[in-house]
Amino acid sequence: MIRRTLTAAVAALGIAAVTPLAASAGRPLPEPAVKAPAASAQAAGVCNVSVPNRVAISKPLLILPGKISGDCNRAGNSSVWLLNHPSKGNVNFIGWDATDPDLDGTWWVYSDDAIGSQTFKPAWSKNTDGATYTQNSVPVTVKLAAGAWISSSRTGDVVTLKGTSLLYSVSNNVFFKRSAAGVFQFREQGSTTWQTLKGGLWTNSKGEVSLSYRYSKVRDYRFALYSTPISWDLGSAVTTR
Repeated sequence: MIRRTLTAAVAALGIAAVTPLAASAGRPLPEPAVKAPAASAQAAGVCNVSVPNRVAISKPLLILPGKISGDCNRAGNSSVWLLNHPSKGNVNFIGWDATDPDLDGTWWVYSDDAIGSQTFKPAWSKNTDGATYTQNSVPVTVKLAAGAWISSSRTGDVVTLKGTSLLYSVSNNVFFKRSAAGVFQFREQGSTTWQTLKGGLWTNSKGEVSLSYRYSKVRDYRFALYSTPISWDLGSAVTTR
């Protein structure tokens, strides 16, 4: 798979290399890390980036759009933020520069990228005259995508619900069934409020859990998973019985 680097942008700007970006899983990461140009006595203004701050890895490559705003948002300027992981160092980047196709305002998240809480930190932002801009820092959290399914049946006034939990595998690039904590929820017809029917449940090693109870009226149901250190919370589609 093609991976992006900052090499061309660094060369074009003449910025000195400092610490190489951390390697992970033997893949080429953007390098080298860069030192921002020396700030003038007074910055030319501000440069802010915004990106999705809650990312769920669900396929080999996610290409997420970023947005740049502030005084730097004009033709000819170049701005870069490096994604810093607390234990792995700089692991990714986002930037804007018309002379570098890698700096097109997108954040490429690969399935084997580091997960957890991370921060996009300023690398550089300057205009064609060399004036610099003050950049913001943006915290993000990257986790694996979870999957939640529900099926239901009714026999008389007995409703049976079956929930299934899944997790995205970065090794095989597929979702697999796994044991996880979850909750069955219900919503009365015409209501928009979900309530707990049975919480504190764990799916078995096949990723499944079932619940049967008596209730004569029709309700909406869903199976929801809790957040974990590696995956996000998620609600299933809705079934009505």
